[in-house]
Amino acid sequence: MNGRTKHLYVFGPFRFDPEERLLLHDGRPVPVAPKMVETLSLLVRNAGHLVDKDELIRQVWPDAFVEEGNLNKNISVLRKTLGQWDGGREYIETVPKRGYRFVAPVNQLVEENSVLQRGVEAMPPTSSMGVRWRLTGKALGIFLLLVLGVFAIWQILPNRHTQSATSDVPNIHSLAVLPLENLSGDPSQDYFADGMTDELITTLGQIRSLSVISRTSVMQYRAISKTLPQIGRELKVDAIVEGTVVRSGERVRITAQLIQASDDKHLWAQSYEGDLKDVLALQRDIAGAIATQIRMTLSPQEQVRAGIEYPINVEAYESYLKGEYFLNRFTPDSVRKAADSFQKAIEQDPYYVAAYTKLAGSYEILGHMAVIPKKVADPKAMLLVAKALELNPEFAAAHAVRGWGLLQYDLDFATAGAEFKRAVELNPSGVEGHEGLADYYATVGQVQQAVQEIERARDVDPHGSIVNYHLCLMLYFARRYDAAIAQCKATLDFEPRSAVTSWQLGEIYAARGNDSEAASAFIQAEELWGIPPARIAAFQSGRRESGLGERLTTSLWFLGEDIGNREKDPLNLAVAYTYAGNTNKALSWLGRAFELRAFGITYLGVDPTFDRLRSDPRFLLLLRRIGLPAAHQS
Repeated sequence: MNGRTKHLYVFGPFRFDPEERLLLHDGRPVPVAPKMVETLSLLVRNAGHLVDKDELIRQVWPDAFVEEGNLNKNISVLRKTLGQWDGGREYIETVPKRGYRFVAPVNQLVEENSVLQRGVEAMPPTSSMGVRWRLTGKALGIFLLLVLGVFAIWQILPNRHTQSATSDVPNIHSLAVLPLENLSGDPSQDYFADGMTDELITTLGQIRSLSVISRTSVMQYRAISKTLPQIGRELKVDAIVEGTVVRSGERVRITAQLIQASDDKHLWAQSYEGDLKDVLALQRDIAGAIATQIRMTLSPQEQVRAGIEYPINVEAYESYLKGEYFLNRFTPDSVRKAADSFQKAIEQDPYYVAAYTKLAGSYEILGHMAVIPKKVADPKAMLLVAKALELNPEFAAAHAVRGWGLLQYDLDFATAGAEFKRAVELNPSGVEGHEGLADYYATVGQVQQAVQEIERARDVDPHGSIVNYHLCLMLYFARRYDAAIAQCKATLDFEPRSAVTSWQLGEIYAARGNDSEAASAFIQAEELWGIPPARIAAFQSGRRESGLGERLTTSLWFLGEDIGNREKDPLNLAVAYTYAGNTNKALSWLGRAFELRAFGITYLGVDPTFDRLRSDPRFLLLLRRIGLPAAHQS
């Protein structure tokens, strides 16, 4: 036969398949990061023999320069993952100043792929089954060979009890995790329950075949008395996860239940309890149990992405959750506090990938808010995200954050697009990847693809105000004005105080030539922004006297040109001068916006607001300097 040979390794309760990057403990998958898989593979292949540190580094990181500390961290995490054997002995022995040795007995199993494809049940139980055992230690005899053969059959045969328990479960392709309820009796622990909700959403979001609603859409259901079928209809999901969190000191208990949304039928419920440092492992167990219940199987790669790579530092995790709590409030002051918390988490645990990523994102947001100059914020963010990707190249959110920096600051559009695509590939349920990819498509002029991608983001985050605003924006760029107006109005129905959506609605009306409606929408936006009454009165006066253009000309007397004031965005000034018909001033401020990398400068190629400037050679020259198309593509 021409089957391919596969080598498996068995030690203690573990079964390791290097080719599939799969480690099983008593038949259950154990999440192991890619570099740790390669480290473990080298050690078990050389069980009983010393493997030099230099050799390990050269084999595990062939294309990168890394310090010895990276290897030491890998070994430390592997030891914690494997635990102990034979009365408390470590699986991996350190040989001081030289390297490491895998000291536990390892049995090597060789499988012929062509035989395995025949199917287990068709094989005579007394045959060799095309499986040859070769022991790395001394031979254990024919009896042990047969015992191991029977064990191998037992491992491969399906778990009929589990199958029967789930045979009546409906197909579930989408779910929502409702905010976990804090039952600790301490309101100050609400941030902890929110963090647990976020982590569980993230963990379940790694399952490629499952669509998981994002945090911003589920948090609105906190303490709202709606039936689960009603919530299911609103979020358009097949199932709902709800539960509670109780924290007492360093112990935590998470109770979760899976419910069929259409008829409020309970499909599964379980409580998990453990040390706070193991809380992400608890979330992994919950996610695995839910996946099993809905008859889905995680691939080895998804197990790696969904799992925790090393036991968490409790203090760092506390700081991280506080950072998440402040970041989600999305004000300049709260984002500053979030950045401080993420920085503290990194100081407490220098290997905390998510904290580096969130701190990078916080800096990018502070740059867009003009709290920190972008020339300071964006380079800091890129250094942080580079560190996150060095620690874990498969962390989806880090690729998305890097994409934003490349797109909006470096103006490296092609690389940004590749980063966003990688983020979507690694985490299809991550909103940030789809949102970033939509912005990339809009930037390069592919507006229909931009609309499609932002619609995918909305599927994951149906009630997110930012996503819905972005859909309104992308429809505007696609010149689908009726659909854009309907989308903006729908967004304002559930987010009536969204000033950016009101302003966007005004721009759409202006593009259609509906000056009166445009002026009303602009004024509404300015009132929501807290613009001084005298300036709003000037807007209204200009509107009555000479229409939209005169209204904006009048407003410029109040707006001023002091770019040192962070509230005077150069792109906003360019928009105002464009509507007022002052082309020279509009182009001057567009040039300034380009220099400062003002948010929105990458949209110039497709933004209808500037259509009246497209015949001006100076505008076309600016587009070329930025690297943008002269006109949108269908």
